[in-house]
Amino acid sequence: MLETVSQRFQGSCMMVMRQVGGAVNFLGSSFLVHPDGYLITTARIITEDNDLVVVPPISNEAFMPVTREEVAPVPVKVVARDTGKDVALLKMTPELEINMPEGILGEPEHDPRGAMLMSLGVPFGYYRFHGVIAAQSVLSGRVKSRTETNLIIFDRRVQYGDIGGPLISVNDRQVIGVIGGVFDPVELEGGQIPDGVMPINSDLSYATSIEYGRQLLEKALEDSSGE
Repeated sequence: MLETVSQRFQGSCMMVMRQVGGAVNFLGSSFLVHPDGYLITTARIITEDNDLVVVPPISNEAFMPVTREEVAPVPVKVVARDTGKDVALLKMTPELEINMPEGILGEPEHDPRGAMLMSLGVPFGYYRFHGVIAAQSVLSGRVKSRTETNLIIFDRRVQYGDIGGPLISVNDRQVIGVIGGVFDPVELEGGQIPDGVMPINSDLSYATSIEYGRQLLEKALEDSSGE
């Protein structure tokens, strides 16, 4: 089942980078959500709108090189961002023919606790490790943050480069969240560590519910159809 899910999303998870002269700097992960070239990522890794590109993964080699000395970046623009919910919608600026599965965005409230999940991302992109990694986890819980944002908690400690990648329901084979980072309730809720309590070293992570990314995508498609 995990292999089937991985194959379904093969090629969809891409590195987000910023082009500076002849070089590109890694920012985080993203994933395709529409054949017109729309991608979703987190808003916080897109601090500036200019010179953004995405780099598709290598998918036709059994053993991929750790570092890609040369990449084929595809220019993208920021279509919309919701900083409060920490999601952003990108779009490839060249007109490309993209073949991808239909109906990849799911319903984040359907899976019960203990359901099997898969996350995709480029966890060590900041260290020039450019491979997409698939990781298994289980759905540990769902919470609503102090900013009224629906979050999905899962039992895997993500790396910083994973941020912006998809969290996938294995059962439904659909994306249910956008990976946000390690789950630290003190940091997320803006609180303080109680006296005498050790700082949290969490092995849990969280993803922002895909509903916020879906809203950005639907609005963009509506606007483009009216042009």
